[in-house]
Amino acid sequence: MRGSGGAGYRLPLAITFATSVAISTGSSLLYPVLPVIAGDLHVSASEVGLVMAAFTSPAVVLAPVFGVIGDRHSRKWMLILGLLLFGVAGSVAAFAPDFTWLLILRALQGVGMSAITPLTIILISDLMPEEREIHGQGLKVVIDRIAMITFPVLGGFLAAISWRLAFAPFVLSLPLALTAYFWMPETSRPGTETLRQYFRQTLQGLKEPRLTSAFATGFIRFFLDYGLFTYLSLFLALRYGATPATAGWLIAISSAGSIVTAMSIGHIHTRMAAERFLALAFCGCSLSLAAVALHPPIWVIGVAVFVFGLGNGLLSPLQKSLLTRNTQPALRGGVISVDRVIQQIAKSLAPTLMGLLLLVADLETVFWSLCAVGVAGTLLLLLADVKHRGRAGPSDVQ
Repeated sequence: MRGSGGAGYRLPLAITFATSVAISTGSSLLYPVLPVIAGDLHVSASEVGLVMAAFTSPAVVLAPVFGVIGDRHSRKWMLILGLLLFGVAGSVAAFAPDFTWLLILRALQGVGMSAITPLTIILISDLMPEEREIHGQGLKVVIDRIAMITFPVLGGFLAAISWRLAFAPFVLSLPLALTAYFWMPETSRPGTETLRQYFRQTLQGLKEPRLTSAFATGFIRFFLDYGLFTYLSLFLALRYGATPATAGWLIAISSAGSIVTAMSIGHIHTRMAAERFLALAFCGCSLSLAAVALHPPIWVIGVAVFVFGLGNGLLSPLQKSLLTRNTQPALRGGVISVDRVIQQIAKSLAPTLMGLLLLVADLETVFWSLCAVGVAGTLLLLLADVKHRGRAGPSDVQ
């Protein structure tokens, strides 16, 4: 139903944005809470990263399944059921008696997240006119980052009372599911092809070269995000004696940086090819991570995470737009789900690998390692830009 004009798509779009905010709480609400969980449940700094890995890992297997179901059956019901599971498992985690049960419930919450995360991108593309889609993806980032300013601070303050309280806001996903039941239209447009033909078409679509750039961008972006924000709060607590609330404020500062660039993306995205914007963003992220690794005064860390956020505000909407603009509408669920798998692998690998690194190195080494990944991303996107210009010619490089 792309292009349904006027106010027709506004309420469904609001539900989509609210779903995106709900998903972001699965991580942003809990980043500042991790040190408190580690202390209360008697787990090490290397183990507490599993709270994030358990949440993100299910999507590695399940995102493609949900993508196919959404494309061929119902995106609306995928949204409703995913929100219900996300909200129930997340809120019940507040009552987890030990670390094992916490990880089990986080994994169940991750199953719900696996169903709804691709939909927040697909529905924007389904609901909005094509010429407005990049603005919609940028607005999604702005709203997500406003949430990410609010929720880390909220999580930090709740953790000062009890880490269990930080899981209470997940229950708000339940009334959102009810709202989707009544007001979200069905946007799936199943074709007449067989499942085998659908897979063949999807695999053919995945060969689009710019999708490769989008997939690589998604992986590196989330590897840096989850690596930085999983261990930043521990770094601040151990090196500076900072409270969870301070960590929350610094994460919020990063989100503010994202808002600045995401609000501008609709106006600046035509000035040069997306790959060059993405390379510039990764360069800024790399410099920020290097600054944190140098163990500077805490105000410098504030500046660094703000610059990191500026880069992220470019990466997110441009990557999403690359995906949807280079994919047929009937195949978006499958292609976006492949992207989700790649991103979930990054989200799961980052805390796990950095946790293993902590067994043999210090926290500063974690941030230097993430900086190296960011530099690799910069070089990779510059190479992709050169290849794209070679294919498209000088008159068609956007």
